[in-house]
Amino acid sequence: MREDDYYRQTLKLLEESYLAADERGDLAGGSGSGGGLARWQRKRKVIAAAFDHDGTWLDVGCANGLLMETLCEWAADRNVRVEPYGLELSQRIAERARRRLTRWAERIWSGNVMTWMPPMRFDYVTLLPELVAAELGGAMLVRVRDQFLKPAGRLIVSCYRPGAAPGLHDRGGRSAPRLLFELGFVADGFAEVHDDDGTLWTSVAWLDRK
Repeated sequence: MREDDYYRQTLKLLEESYLAADERGDLAGGSGSGGGLARWQRKRKVIAAAFDHDGTWLDVGCANGLLMETLCEWAADRNVRVEPYGLELSQRIAERARRRLTRWAERIWSGNVMTWMPPMRFDYVTLLPELVAAELGGAMLVRVRDQFLKPAGRLIVSCYRPGAAPGLHDRGGRSAPRLLFELGFVADGFAEVHDDDGTLWTSVAWLDRK
């Protein structure tokens, strides 16, 4: 699949459903997850384990900004103060996030992670592997590490449903540390959460810029 086709297909699959969910008050759906807010939080709270000191944070693929809100609270529970920023591929979804989070409206940008140039550097950047086509995963990590992070910054990758079958928006069967290894990187740390039946539900791994 051509790179441009991948982004067009991504927008076609996600944009309308995200916006419709957000309009009806389904914040979890507007952030890309079915099953309600409690389930959404349970799958994502583990990301806070990667935040171990105060700093600025860019959420790449921020959708309606729900993670920007909740992760700040989770980090605060760990005595870590985070200043959130967001980047979203869809201009329409980004605008929805700005209207919903007016205090952070100027911190939410629209752009493609492979071409967008950040106006500042960040202490933390979170992203998902499905933001780009599979063959561009390594290039995305290098680009974000080199152009988005401060010296000693941390790049955090999350994999949801690592045991799922591969598809357009899954890297099925891969935990985050394994995914990084397959792309030529060795994780500096990781954290995971399992479903009630023991199935790996969310896997998070991070790389420290050295």
